[in-house]
Amino acid sequence: MRYGAVWWVVILLVQAEKSNFERLKDIVTSNIPLVEPLIRSARGRSGVKASNEHHFHQSNEGPPLPRREDKSEFEKRKEVLAGQAKKMFFHAYNSYMTHAFPADELMPVSCKGRVRGLTQPRGEVDDALGRYMLTLVDTLDTLVVLNEYAEFEDAVKLVIRGLSFDTDLVVNLFEANIRILGGLLGGHAGALHLQSQGKMMWYSNELLSLSVDIADRFLPAFDTPTGIPIPKINLKFGIFGITDNETCTACAGTLYLEFAALSRYTGNVTYEGKARAALEFLYNNRIPTSDLPGTVINVNNGQWVRKDTSIGAGIDSYYEYLIKGYIVSGDPRFWDMFSRQYQATRRYVLRGKFLMTIHGQVPTTRVRDHQDSLQAFWPGVQTMAGDISEADRVWEHYFKVSKKNQYTLPEAFLFDERMYWPQYYLRPELIESSYILYQATRDPKYVEAGARIMQAMERRCRVMCGYSSLKNTNTGELEDRLDSFVLAETFKYLYLLFADPSEVGVDMEKYVFTTEAHLIPIHIQRFSNEKVNGSKGVCENRGVYVWTWIERLIFGRYTTSTFPENVCPDEDQPYFNRNLKLVAHSGGKRQETSSLRANDFDYRNSEHVAILRSMGITLEPLGGDRIQLVHNAAQAHSEQLGVEGVIFMKEITDHANRLAQSQKAQLDNIPMKEVMVTSLQMGTKLTFQAGKAMFGPELTPDNPVVGVAIQADPPEGCTKLVNSVAGRIAVLFRGGCMFVEKVRMVQEAGGIGAVIIDNSVDSSAVLAMSGDGNNNVYIPSLFLNKEDGEALLDLYRKDRPMTVIELRDAPPRTE
Repeated sequence: MRYGAVWWVVILLVQAEKSNFERLKDIVTSNIPLVEPLIRSARGRSGVKASNEHHFHQSNEGPPLPRREDKSEFEKRKEVLAGQAKKMFFHAYNSYMTHAFPADELMPVSCKGRVRGLTQPRGEVDDALGRYMLTLVDTLDTLVVLNEYAEFEDAVKLVIRGLSFDTDLVVNLFEANIRILGGLLGGHAGALHLQSQGKMMWYSNELLSLSVDIADRFLPAFDTPTGIPIPKINLKFGIFGITDNETCTACAGTLYLEFAALSRYTGNVTYEGKARAALEFLYNNRIPTSDLPGTVINVNNGQWVRKDTSIGAGIDSYYEYLIKGYIVSGDPRFWDMFSRQYQATRRYVLRGKFLMTIHGQVPTTRVRDHQDSLQAFWPGVQTMAGDISEADRVWEHYFKVSKKNQYTLPEAFLFDERMYWPQYYLRPELIESSYILYQATRDPKYVEAGARIMQAMERRCRVMCGYSSLKNTNTGELEDRLDSFVLAETFKYLYLLFADPSEVGVDMEKYVFTTEAHLIPIHIQRFSNEKVNGSKGVCENRGVYVWTWIERLIFGRYTTSTFPENVCPDEDQPYFNRNLKLVAHSGGKRQETSSLRANDFDYRNSEHVAILRSMGITLEPLGGDRIQLVHNAAQAHSEQLGVEGVIFMKEITDHANRLAQSQKAQLDNIPMKEVMVTSLQMGTKLTFQAGKAMFGPELTPDNPVVGVAIQADPPEGCTKLVNSVAGRIAVLFRGGCMFVEKVRMVQEAGGIGAVIIDNSVDSSAVLAMSGDGNNNVYIPSLFLNKEDGEALLDLYRKDRPMTVIELRDAPPRTE
């Protein structure tokens, strides 16, 4: 069948730009690669500087790393650093085993174990302790990653012989899940890996049995009206006597990976079903105004107790488990949940390099003046979402604060980088982000940063029995504390940052990390059960497309592996094959396709235009911000490409319709703004209803912007302004470039605000101006329809030097 007579014409408003998460969603759910743009981004040529930006002058920190040009020296230096990381790990691990085991934690200054009920209590911090060999269990798969198989085998035997959960202690469910259940499952994964190499053949799933034991003790916590678990559980008596009915978002939303893995290992869907129901409830109960969750929720009625929202303490790993939940389950629902809320964090929480804590119901209101060290994990999530440049900008900020404090990042700090909470607990988050960013970019500055942090730990925190926390990063006063996560995460990420893959005990491309850096095999996705997610497993009755998490979400290669229908990959089968054709589903059948999808299309990208031309699609500018796509399959380079052109035009039509519907829904909730123009000489005052910008600072009743008006030259403001707008509010016309690009031109010229007038008589005053996802606009801007804009300019022309514009929030609308 030929398609020569098929024509499509689509007119698009290109002002509504796609965001990275929309592009990545299309890639992931349709298995279509967007190779070159993300490779360029990931390799440092699109927003990430590929050079060493940090210079270290302290003589006791060692010489700076050589640049990547001298690869052999660079790799030699990394090898030395990996050796140092392993040596430091064993100083802490051996100290724990000698002076503390089987206690939960090591007290490195006093060289003894921390036992709950026997050592000095520390309040809720001790709720992580349960007399269950916490540090050893949490460290099991670190030994595997460090390629210390013999030590790992000995440790597993100790756990099997001595671990019991029959203890009358109330523990924090979140901490017990990520550290104990996660540690046991990571150890189980490590043991299975060794068995695949003919080692540990005596092992008979004992760690998995212990995992079931503690998970079953967790289950009564989920017996609430909402399905959200209560935050604490008595290991021996369940929920008896526990009255806590409030829990944090991260506490309830950071269970899925461990519970899903347990369900896939055992075939018991109860665990995954419980954890997923809690996660879904949190998502479905998000605050409508911001599309974000609060920090604390009531488990009985589902009401938010605290409506402040951030990506820091109390919420952080909730986002991590949404994106990694997709990796483990293969269910696009997880990606939909993540991408929607990730977009909301970019809109409200991320402000340039800063991560704000805002009021979820009034998202323009900041409720906290400091950031915490836990937020340093966010660049890793941004990298997985494909936003390399944004990730690097946030990472730079956190590393700068770390450097200012002798490479020991304080627990919290103000936006001007002054210390807020001075403690340093050797947390892993900044190192974790450095590792992920290095995997994405291969920029040696991340390795160098890790080296400086590690050397600071050695210099400032080393004591006779391990590594001590700091009570104050300024004074260096020690705190007799070594959390289990230091061995589970901090040293693991340091080693992975430096080590050659051949020196790592497992193939990291076959695993995804939990929030505690425990190993979950990606192949566990094949055990998907329709009783859990309502659909058949990923290996049943359809082709299978498997990515490694690094390939799919970090490197930007998006290479797929395909397996025959109805056949699941073996655990030892390669997880990707670079020589296989890229495929996509179409009506249940596989067919070859081009690498460009509608959501990825950028009319300014010459490669995209060339791909469209090969499919018989041409672009015709219509003026302003509009273009027209015309398809004639007879002009395609091949019959197959002509068919792909038909598919592309259908996709872009659907995409445009969805975008229009989405914008209409958003406009219904957009607070109105006003432009008030005053002629001081004539005494005339005009007020116009205006549309807001989805970028730049928010105008509130308390912070209007007032300035003398000036018409920009050139009028559309798409190139550098030739007239002086410094200290003034510039008036521009729509067209020629994106709204945000115009406002940046005004900002660069020193303007304090911008008014953009529509070029169509059919425009609406409530049009919201979209941005490009980059939070680097610091002046307000508003949009006027053509009629109101002409009235403003008419007054301006009559009284140019004496025309004043006020950009302000509009009074509340009445019904």
